[in-house]
Amino acid sequence: MTSVSEAFAQEKERNTLFHRARTYGAARLGVDGVLLLLLGIQTWINQSWSPPLVVVLLDVLNLAVYLLVVRRWPISATYLHLVASALLIIAFDYAWGSVTFIPWFLTIPLTVAGGLIVVRAGFNGLVTLSILTLFAIHLGLIYLGRVPLAPAMPMPLLLTMSAALAAVLMILNILTESLVVYLYQIEETQLQTRAQLLYTLQEVEQLRHRLHQVEKQTRRMERLSTVGQIAEQLSRSLRQPLEEIEAILREPQRMTRNPALITALHQQVQAALRMTDSLKEYARLSELHIDTVNLDDLLAEELARIRIPENVKLTIQQPPIFPPIQADGEKVRLVLHHLLHNALQAVQDQGGEIFIRLEPRPDGVAFTIQDTGPGIPTEALQTIFEPLYTTKTQSFGLGLAIVQRVMEMHGGYVEVESEPGQGTTFTVFFPRVPETADNTTLIHAAA
Repeated sequence: MTSVSEAFAQEKERNTLFHRARTYGAARLGVDGVLLLLLGIQTWINQSWSPPLVVVLLDVLNLAVYLLVVRRWPISATYLHLVASALLIIAFDYAWGSVTFIPWFLTIPLTVAGGLIVVRAGFNGLVTLSILTLFAIHLGLIYLGRVPLAPAMPMPLLLTMSAALAAVLMILNILTESLVVYLYQIEETQLQTRAQLLYTLQEVEQLRHRLHQVEKQTRRMERLSTVGQIAEQLSRSLRQPLEEIEAILREPQRMTRNPALITALHQQVQAALRMTDSLKEYARLSELHIDTVNLDDLLAEELARIRIPENVKLTIQQPPIFPPIQADGEKVRLVLHHLLHNALQAVQDQGGEIFIRLEPRPDGVAFTIQDTGPGIPTEALQTIFEPLYTTKTQSFGLGLAIVQRVMEMHGGYVEVESEPGQGTTFTVFFPRVPETADNTTLIHAAA
């Protein structure tokens, strides 16, 4: 069974040989065209049919048949064509009515052309030997008087010149064979290289396909793993507020005697709602609805929604004129909300200070929020942005994951600096025009 590389090499060799055959045929047809013109003029002047004209027409037919079949049977068609051409050279003697020897010189380019068309060791030697055999038989029949053709020169001279022509053909055959072997080796090397390249490309394509399958399977396993982590985190985080709510509802009469239970119930419900809201927010991070937004206005709206404890000092620094940006206002609000929420949680127990700075930059705007809380351990800085990472009992750990995803969707970034006991600083940067990340749909809001 032929391999793909071998089939490629054979097809390449066939196409190359056909190209050479067409070039050779075009040159031969050009020569025959000139001969037909000259012989046609001679026929018109003499008002009689010229026998050499018939030979040239037969040669044109020989070339036409050769060009028709060479693509299907390249080597055998070339050999038979060259032998037929040698017979037509001999036919010139019969057309002239005498052995002139001049047409015999056409065997020189004929044998050389054979070796250059079929670049294969031994082929040119076979062609040369076949042509010499035909001419030797023809010359022998003339010498024995079996052919009614009179030599145009003395027989000894004809034999001497024929021997010289045979010697020239043999020398040319040796030179052509040497050139053919050299060209064949070069061509064989090129074909093997191209075939190996094709085989390598096929292997690369197969590996790419396998890699694609592995990536699909890996993504599927990651999704299954994420679903399992969410289920585990959901069970762990919602269990406490739901258990406390259930305990309160078991004794509804206690709520009338102790109004603080209603407040506790409300707090637990709000905690559960916050966790489900964070899940909903993370699931919706796939599209950007771009509009002109003002970061300072969004910050003011978000600060108006939250309650700042009395033991927390809030400081805001911003320039009098703050440039707008092209962004998704709701997604930007999520970033501000989660960063403010984290900063408040860091300082609300022991008290402290939150410092907020808005900074315009040449290519966008930056928002920095710094707290004086306990800080983040150094070993945790690499994992705080991972989904489901949290140190709190009533949290999914999706806040900072949402922040990072929103910044990636806008083509911005988020940076964190923290030192245990010294506080934490988060800085987010929004470009003036979002440079959307992969798998993000960009939708421009209607004006």
